[in-house]
Amino acid sequence: MDLSSGAIATLVVLGVAGFAIGNFMGARPKAYETRVADFRLMARQFGIYPKLVACPTWLTARYDAMRTAKSSDASLPSTKKTTPMIAQYSLVMDELSLPMAQYLAHDGVWQLMDIGVVNTPKGERQVRVLDGVPIELPDSIGGCVLGLSIKANTIALYWLDDKYQFSHKAHKLDKAQATADLTAMQASLQAWAMRVQQA
Repeated sequence: MDLSSGAIATLVVLGVAGFAIGNFMGARPKAYETRVADFRLMARQFGIYPKLVACPTWLTARYDAMRTAKSSDASLPSTKKTTPMIAQYSLVMDELSLPMAQYLAHDGVWQLMDIGVVNTPKGERQVRVLDGVPIELPDSIGGCVLGLSIKANTIALYWLDDKYQFSHKAHKLDKAQATADLTAMQASLQAWAMRVQQA
């Protein structure tokens, strides 16, 4: 089969165009990634600062328990253990002076995990105040919560924000629902921080 130089040039142009279009389509963000990014931007408007952090060791068992069976990394054999990234939503309140402590979300209540370096009776009393307290968050957030940490003037919620309003379809973020959920999250974080502060 003889191909003329014009036919070869056409095939090359089509191949390059197909490659370019394929790369462009692959570079588009997925719908759920856009929803998560929009939610994180909205959180900043409420004074809640989200960031991705490596899953702390005190949360790895809870993370593993919440990971779905459909997870792609669970089905593939791995030769090296990687640390998963989770969302940390922090609220900074300048008037706070909190001891360092970490709480695990367990059966809908906070469970004190580590009290850090607490060497005063007041500090000991403060960190124990949230132990056994119900996690009062909207169901869309509460079901994805891993833990809570307090330290100095910051209270931080660790959760799987990529599961928030999750859908395989191309639905946009429900901003009215997100606003209500972020308002509830902000109120809960403030209430927990003040409860510890006033103990």
